Amino acid sequence: MARISQESIELIRNTADIVDVVSDYVQLQPSGKNFKGLCPFHSEKTPSFFVDKERGFFHCFGCGEKGNAITFVQKYKNTTFVEALKELADRYHIELDTGGDDTLVDHHKRSYDINETANSFYQINLTNLEKGKKAFEYIKGRGLDIHTIQYFEIGYAPDEPKALFSQMKENYEPVELIELGLLKKGENDYFDLFRNRLMFPIRNEFGKTVGFSGRIIENNPLEPKYVNSPQTKIFTKGKVLYNLDKALPFINREKRVVLFEGFLDVISAFSAGIKEGVCSMGTALTPEQAYLLKKHTDHAVLCYDGDSAGFEASSKAIPILEEAGLRVSVVLLPEKLDPDEFVKKHSKAAFVNWINELSMDPFEFEYHYLKSSFDLTKPSQVEELKLRIFNILLKSDSQMLMEIYIKKLSADLNISYDILQSDLHHFQLTKAIKTSQNKRKEKIINVVIQNRAVVAERRILCYFIKAKEYREVINNLIGGIFTKDRENLEILINAEEFIKGGITENLKEKVIGTFVESKRASVAKRLNDHGEPYSIDDLLQLIMTYKIHEVELEIEEVNHQLAALGEFAKKEETTPLFNKKVELTKKIREIRKENLWKKTKS
Repeated sequence: MARISQESIELIRNTADIVDVVSDYVQLQPSGKNFKGLCPFHSEKTPSFFVDKERGFFHCFGCGEKGNAITFVQKYKNTTFVEALKELADRYHIELDTGGDDTLVDHHKRSYDINETANSFYQINLTNLEKGKKAFEYIKGRGLDIHTIQYFEIGYAPDEPKALFSQMKENYEPVELIELGLLKKGENDYFDLFRNRLMFPIRNEFGKTVGFSGRIIENNPLEPKYVNSPQTKIFTKGKVLYNLDKALPFINREKRVVLFEGFLDVISAFSAGIKEGVCSMGTALTPEQAYLLKKHTDHAVLCYDGDSAGFEASSKAIPILEEAGLRVSVVLLPEKLDPDEFVKKHSKAAFVNWINELSMDPFEFEYHYLKSSFDLTKPSQVEELKLRIFNILLKSDSQMLMEIYIKKLSADLNISYDILQSDLHHFQLTKAIKTSQNKRKEKIINVVIQNRAVVAERRILCYFIKAKEYREVINNLIGGIFTKDRENLEILINAEEFIKGGITENLKEKVIGTFVESKRASVAKRLNDHGEPYSIDDLLQLIMTYKIHEVELEIEEVNHQLAALGEFAKKEETTPLFNKKVELTKKIREIRKENLWKKTKS
């Protein structure tokens, strides 16, 4: 295996400007001497991702991800250390020293090669007059010509137990094929995972084939409609979008992306002229997919099926896309049609026109969606619809929007405008009083919890610096990086540098000395133990307080999610959150009962 010299690694680490690198993927804003932005590794509204240009590292105080420019590229692109080095070396025109061997090892390259070989096998079989006849007739029956089939590299997995394995076993080990989800192991032999299915290759945004999705070509209630590759080292279903690699030039040209429900919708839309289409793989849109789109555009158009399931999927996708910073439009296809059916029933030109001219904003969609969900002949349902619409209206600051939709609601429900205005005012007042009471109560609880946690964390920091035996307990029970407070983190990192160098005598004074003069008094105050005695029992109590606080923060986040859903949230939306809250409360009880002393000895 070729190795890159330590000198090359150090040169890249010292040359790479971390702000320059991160700015390609995250919108950074100055924050004192550092920079901050929304973390690319988890979903958040308030920036907790900080980049320290001077020290050359990043740290997210929300999810805990941290590292330098090399590790950022590695984590962001889900690539290897060597690939990240290669990319940065190219960027900064650095020649890598590989000890005379110019072949850099790409740990994922073999995986990509295996998938490409499998992809070629599937494509050949689709056009095989004997094996692929049924599949080819099916796909042509969906209106796809040979050029479209080849463009999207659609293939066919033969209805044989070992078709792929027989083709690939000479060049690849069975364990490699199993790891990539192409093969499964029986009692005494190996078998193909995909059989008698139309095959769609799934590529990442860089065009690398990371997995597959296989669709049945004959209706069989005992078989799932789609079978996807399992999660592998190069494929996570919720982090990739079908066709993104091919759609990117068109997304850049049209300044938008169009989200569809399925692969064939994307392909039919492409044939009709909407070439900037993508879709997820049979699952709800994830925050990771939304942030992936945000890298390439500011505008997302949702074009899901026109049935109730499509309505529901759009309603769930809107807040995810908006949270990622995307402007959202929604297209509702008529007559409960999907894109493929619409094109066949009307025309390609009509479909393109519908997408371009008849999209609506999220509020208009929500109104339309809610109105179609209630039986307006029943007074109780009319009342519930009215309150649901009020709840949405109050999320907007626009008086004009309120005026428009109160008039619209008045006409749709046949209720006078004045009565609706009066009801809205009363609803607004009641909601404000309830919110104020809840916030006051929550604020008191949070202050108590926060104060207790701050004291515990600072004392644990003092213990960490005090002696090796305490550090071992802390590392064993809560890990080395146990703080999200920025100044505490800097103290901890500086302390660890001394410890790694074998310098532990007068550690507190040495750590304080690493800070600029103006900050030393503040750091000294944080590390002041006020003469309090040190003991393992006290440390364990502090660690218990710390661990409970971490869970309390999770409960607080669940409460925020429940509050955001509002009082009219559906049971299927709130039940998982209530269940999570119960589990977290149970976790706190378990922490109080657990024997931390015993764990220090394990």
